[in-house]
Amino acid sequence: MLTCMMVPLAGCMPQDKAVGDTQETAAAIAHDGVDRADATVGVVGSTDAAKTSLDSQVVEAIGNDRMPALYAAGNTDAGSQQKAVRDFLDRNVKAIILHADQSTGWEETLTAARKAGIPVILLASAIEPDDQTLYAARFVVVPRDTQTGGVNYGIGDALMRVIDDKPHAKTMNVLLTGVE
Repeated sequence: MLTCMMVPLAGCMPQDKAVGDTQETAAAIAHDGVDRADATVGVVGSTDAAKTSLDSQVVEAIGNDRMPALYAAGNTDAGSQQKAVRDFLDRNVKAIILHADQSTGWEETLTAARKAGIPVILLASAIEPDDQTLYAARFVVVPRDTQTGGVNYGIGDALMRVIDDKPHAKTMNVLLTGVE
């Protein structure tokens, strides 16, 4: 019985790629992805109280881009952040933004997200997983008028590229839409 239940989950996990990071080029056949209004994003906040304002701004910007966002405070330890990721997996979010501060102990939790077929995006994160298949992208928040030499995406557009598995860089510059 357990084997039968695990087989469908294996289809959610691309081989040698991160969930949400499998396309190097645009698909030859256009497809209709998830609607923004249905793309609930789980945001796991920092364990550092000084960094929680960024978490609030990210949640606000996601809402400004017409996407539902759920927030889980990081509290003071990586264990509570890892529990929040598992809770978001149970809630079947379309993506998880992780503002991790501690660099160890993430393999099991990120592997669970991968097996569930839910892309993980690192935000201003201290973690650098050796296994690049455990996260789809890293978001770097840039001020609105910053010239980065690359593409600056609104956070909603960046999230939809990951959720819909469209081509994107592993590190993406994002703007917090409508946040001052």
